[in-house]
Amino acid sequence: MVDIIFSSSFLGDMGDHSKKKPGFAMCVGCGSQIHDQYILRVSPDLEWHAACLKCAECSQYLDETCTCFVRDGKTYCKRDYVRLFGIKCAKCNLGFSSSDLVMRARDNVYHIECFRCSVCSRQLLPGDEFSLREEELLCRADHSLLLERSSAGSPISPGHIHSNRPLHLAVCVCVCVCVCVCVCVCVCVCV
Repeated sequence: MVDIIFSSSFLGDMGDHSKKKPGFAMCVGCGSQIHDQYILRVSPDLEWHAACLKCAECSQYLDETCTCFVRDGKTYCKRDYVRLFGIKCAKCNLGFSSSDLVMRARDNVYHIECFRCSVCSRQLLPGDEFSLREEELLCRADHSLLLERSSAGSPISPGHIHSNRPLHLAVCVCVCVCVCVCVCVCVCVCV
């Protein structure tokens, strides 16, 4: 949401000088002074002309009717912010909704449907043991087979994991994804 603020010159015309701030606000978008009747404020220190506050990605105008997000000094609409900076599944590279249940392995997050053994494609369910090796998920059976082959000195078939690092099993735990984003709330207020 965006703060819509009456500019000090507009308030002066109304005879209300008690809320007047010294000087004029500077627009973050274009760098010019804001002499308009309305100032859009995004967070406490970012003020914009109404015509300058747009999504940095799609150029959609951002106002008090939508939520905007700020990252690295740029403003984004919700759709572009989630697409660019949201958490994505380590397997399919698609985003998550706030209602999705997910599986985690180290720093990787997966849709439940994508959490599968990379050798046999069996879906790994909560409570199943698995290993993660070079970003590849292995069920317990394929993990054991890989250990047998590596200890016997047998070559591992192409496309299979072949690092010398030891394998460790973990247990699947299903968690609810929390899509956390920094939200810049825009609200209508008078100055």
